[in-house]
Amino acid sequence: MNRALLSLLLCVMCLFSCVRAPSYRVPEQINDGWQVASLEEVKMDEEKLNQAVARVEDHTYQNIHAILIVKNGRLVFERYFRGYTWAYNDAQHQGELVTFDRNRSHNLASVTKSVTSILVGIALDQGVIQSVDDKVFTYFPKYAYLNDTEKDAITLKHLLTMSSGLQWNEGELPYSDPNNDLVRLFSEPDPIRYILSRPMVSEPGAKFYYGGDNTNLLGEVIRSATGQRMDAFAEEVLFGPLVITDYAWDFINSDMIHASGNLQLRPRDMAKLGQLCLNGGMWEGKRIVSEAWIAESTQKHVTHSATSGYGYQWWLKTYRVGTDSVDAYYASGWGGQQIMVFPDLGMVVVFTGGNYVTAEPSEEILTRYILPAVQK
Repeated sequence: MNRALLSLLLCVMCLFSCVRAPSYRVPEQINDGWQVASLEEVKMDEEKLNQAVARVEDHTYQNIHAILIVKNGRLVFERYFRGYTWAYNDAQHQGELVTFDRNRSHNLASVTKSVTSILVGIALDQGVIQSVDDKVFTYFPKYAYLNDTEKDAITLKHLLTMSSGLQWNEGELPYSDPNNDLVRLFSEPDPIRYILSRPMVSEPGAKFYYGGDNTNLLGEVIRSATGQRMDAFAEEVLFGPLVITDYAWDFINSDMIHASGNLQLRPRDMAKLGQLCLNGGMWEGKRIVSEAWIAESTQKHVTHSATSGYGYQWWLKTYRVGTDSVDAYYASGWGGQQIMVFPDLGMVVVFTGGNYVTAEPSEEILTRYILPAVQK
């Protein structure tokens, strides 16, 4: 009797595990500019990706909201999970528990910085910005009284490479602390004056310091150069051509875009930005940004010990897969937001997540499952 009962329980458990086991589905073809394909068509290992999904669903990897893979220009993998929406004022930054899907936009945090970089490149292509060697104060004549011999050396390139030398304490204090310089920026009556009034702590170009001061100045450089606020410029030259219709910018005040963070996009549209760069600035046969800018902005300009380096608001890294090495550049945001581009593999990987106070597992998912799934 006991043996029969045990056998029955084992059968039920097996049946349950089979029902719950993740299975691959080809992404749905909809009218959003993406062509879809199966993993088999692009020679990727379905089983490895199913294993990654299983580890997310059993909470081995926590707070992953979406994983998307584009290979050879086609969307081949798209999986969404349950998780908490972004809520800044909550202690864990967790809002409503939802099931994420392709129609729900996500807070991108500092992935926004890389979008700002693309917009700077388009302004350069248009000739309204002359060069990355332009001095920053050229674009802010109203604040000439804050300039001095040291600050006069700051160029757009220094802003793009996070090496302006301006004092900024964003990394030393949590975002819950009102003394954090980025947080303080939202309560300043004149945010640009606040940034440009900061004292110099190093010579421009001498030291990398990751801070939103640089990128938010770039957002206002775009406005000064184009005559358009950055959101309007982005709609005209980037989001419109990419048919990105569902987005929301964060604002520092009623008229200043938060160029360094918190843009909201849907994951499929995040992947469009990655594919745009992988295509050398082209989308569906149309030139959006110059190939030269993509190449320049995604090459190493600054050495950074934790990565392979830093470009113009893009991170660089070399991954090991067995005995092979794979180069990538990527946009990265707090909580586990990633747009990762692998030029030699013809691949874009997108993650969204909610790991604001917990470790981000996307790196392990990438190296243990996604990269090994690519078959030669």
